[in-house]
Amino acid sequence: MLPIIHQFFGTTLIIAGFIVLPLPLPFGLIMITLGCALLAPYVPAVQRLIRHMRGKWPNLDGALRRYRHRFPPVIKNTIDKTHPAE
Repeated sequence: MLPIIHQFFGTTLIIAGFIVLPLPLPFGLIMITLGCALLAPYVPAVQRLIRHMRGKWPNLDGALRRYRHRFPPVIKNTIDKTHPAE
């Protein structure tokens, strides 16, 4: 049941994030990021996107590795799955 809820709220956040993206405050980017974080454990296309972003921006990759120990297990597994060297 939890994966279905994650996928529903992740998709909703991404759609709402694209709707509010033109606003001057970065709420759209925050919503899209949270939506991707919710979808990443379950959707391979989102995993490929995150892997590409981590390969393109080493600072993002370093921050995810540095703070990995603070995340819940599902996010830790996603960080491991989306390592750019794999």
